[in-house]
Parts: sequence; structure tokens; C-alpha cells
Amino acid sequence: MQKLIEELKNAKEHLQQEVSELKKKTTELETSLSLLRSTLESTANGIVTVNLDGDVLNFNQKFVDMWQIPDSLTLSKNSPQASAFFQNQLKSPNTFSPVMWEVSNQPDLESYDILELKDGRVFAQYSQPQWLDDKIVGRVWSIWDITDYKQVELELCQALQQIQQLRELKANFISMVCHQFRTPLNAVSFSNSLLKRHIDEWTKEKTRPLLDHIQTAVEKLSRMLNDILFFANAEAAKFNFETEPLDLIQFCNELVTQIQMSSSHDINFVREGSCGSACIDRQLLEPILKNLLDNAVKYSPSDSPVDLQLSCESGKVIFQVTDRGIGIAVADRQQIFEPFYRGKNIKNILGTGLGLSLVKTLVDLYGGQIAVESEIDIGTTFTVILPV
Repeated sequence: MQKLIEELKNAKEHLQQEVSELKKKTTELETSLSLLRSTLESTANGIVTVNLDGDVLNFNQKFVDMWQIPDSLTLSKNSPQASAFFQNQLKSPNTFSPVMWEVSNQPDLESYDILELKDGRVFAQYSQPQWLDDKIVGRVWSIWDITDYKQVELELCQALQQIQQLRELKANFISMVCHQFRTPLNAVSFSNSLLKRHIDEWTKEKTRPLLDHIQTAVEKLSRMLNDILFFANAEAAKFNFETEPLDLIQFCNELVTQIQMSSSHDINFVREGSCGSACIDRQLLEPILKNLLDNAVKYSPSDSPVDLQLSCESGKVIFQVTDRGIGIAVADRQQIFEPFYRGKNIKNILGTGLGLSLVKTLVDLYGGQIAVESEIDIGTTFTVILPV
């Protein structure tokens, strides 16, 4: 009996010791689980774990917040409500399969995906197998928001595209300058060569035409350089606005007279309604109308008239320039305001391709609007609306 009592006593002590050890391990396990939970909740990524059957075992609050999951939603592979919820969030629902808890036929492989949401956010998600000893028991998904990164990537791509466009513009500019400057420079070179060869034997009557050719070529070069400089200043917004009362009727009449002096075209100036004086910047207005009228004259038959119409309404002044010329193709209208761009139907008509781009830049600087209507071989109308 005494022996039995001793055995029971020893068994009791052993059992108490095991219970104490178990309590200690339970406490350690609870501490580890608490630490793990704290770690999962403090991470910036959304975390979700699934078993091999695709059932969601655990997830942190960040995952819930990122996907804005309502409390009433049950996350389960077999839940049609859950599938519909995630599909509705994605920009391309067909990319959902459902990605959040799919284990795949190769659970030992890592995976990486990009998900675009309808609200503009972009998520990256990475998953790897979950191991217990040497056996895969499920999968862990990590999801993080890369919207800012994608925005930076987009801005970088746009910057690279702009750089490429600038390179193309530079190449076009160099090509245009070489082409446009070659003719007057050849005239200067040829005339100068003849003068050097015959200056001592030719009379003034023979040398005068050559000097006139040189003078004309130099003036043309000067005009082109002025156009390029003016355009560069406009692009850099270096103009200071100096609005002051301007007699629009007198201004238009003077501009029409100036252009007709060097052209065979008739330019009809028409005023509609009561539109006399307005506070406007003459420095910006003059190149706008002059370029439009010059183009109308340049791209029209010499016997066809050009119209300049002036009207005013509720704080705005409206100019319309109409010609009966070659017109602008529909495909060209989207690009005619780009620097150095010229329509496909201009043939051998000389020009720098800066005029309309300069006009558009000045109109924009002034806070106005410009529109174009055109038909091939019928004519073109440009409408400029400026605030006053």
C-alpha cells in the first residue's frame, strides 16, 4: 500500500510538472502568436493565407482596408459573393480567377502579379508556399499598393516621349532651316560670284539686278530668323501683356493695306455690329492676324479674294480670316498647329511651318481660342476669339 501511495505521489508530481511545462509552452505560444499577429497588423502590406483547398485561414486588417472588404463578406473560394466583390473592384475582371486564394496546380512555385483597380489604384501581389516541416500546407499572399510607383513610371515614360518628340522637332527644325535657307543663300552666293568676276567691266545697269537679288535674299533670311526668334520667345512666354485701348477698325484697315502692298490679292475687311475700340495687346494681336492673312494669301489663287471679318460680343472680340484656296485635309488639321508641320497638299509653296504654331501659342498666352474649318480646293476659315 505504501508503495502504491508513493507511486501515485510521484505520478502526481510528474503530472503537475508536465502541466506546468505545458502552461509555460502555452504562454510562450500565445506570446509568439501575439507577436506574429502584431507583426502582421503592423506591416504595410496586406497579408492573406490559404490552405491547399483554397480556404482562407487568416488575413490582416491591412488586407481588409486595401480591398475595402465589408464585414458582411465571407472570404471563401466557394463564395460567389466574394468572387463578385473582387471582380467588381478590378479594372479587368477577367484577370480574377479568384487570385486571392488560388493555390494553383503547382503550389511549390512563387508567383507575382499586377492588379489594376477601377478607382485607379494599382496593387502588386506576391505569393509563396507555406511549409510545415517538409510539407506544403498552403500559400501566403502579400499585397502592396504601387500606385505612386506606377504614376512615377507613367510620368517617366511621358518624359521620355517628350524627349523623343523634342529630338524629332530638333531634327525637323534643322532640316527645315537647311532647306529654307538654301535658296536665298544660293542666290546671294551666285550673285556675289558674278559681281566679283565682272565688277570692273559691268555697268550699274547690269550690276543692279544682282544687288537686288542679294537684297531680296537677305531680307528673306532676316524674316525667317525673326520668325524663329519670335516663336522661341512666344514658346518661352517672354511677352509682357500691355493691354491698352486700340481702335480695332483702324488697326485692321492698316494691316490689310500693309499686306495688299506686297500681294495681288484683294482683302475684304468687314465689320459686324458695333465693334470699335477695345483694350487689347497690339503686340500679340498683330502677329496673330498677320500670319493668318499671310497664309490665306499664300495658299490661294492670285485672283481669289480673302476676307477679314471683325465682330464683338460680351467681352470678346472675334476675328475670322477666310480664303478660297487649297484647303486643309482632315488628317492635317490635328497637327497644323504643331511647330514646323506643313500640310501634305502644299506642294512647292515655301514656308517655315511656324506661322500657325506661333498663332496658336499667342492665342493660348492671351487666354483665347482658335478654330479652323476647311475643305480641300474650296477654302479655309480660321476663327480667333480673344477676351477684352
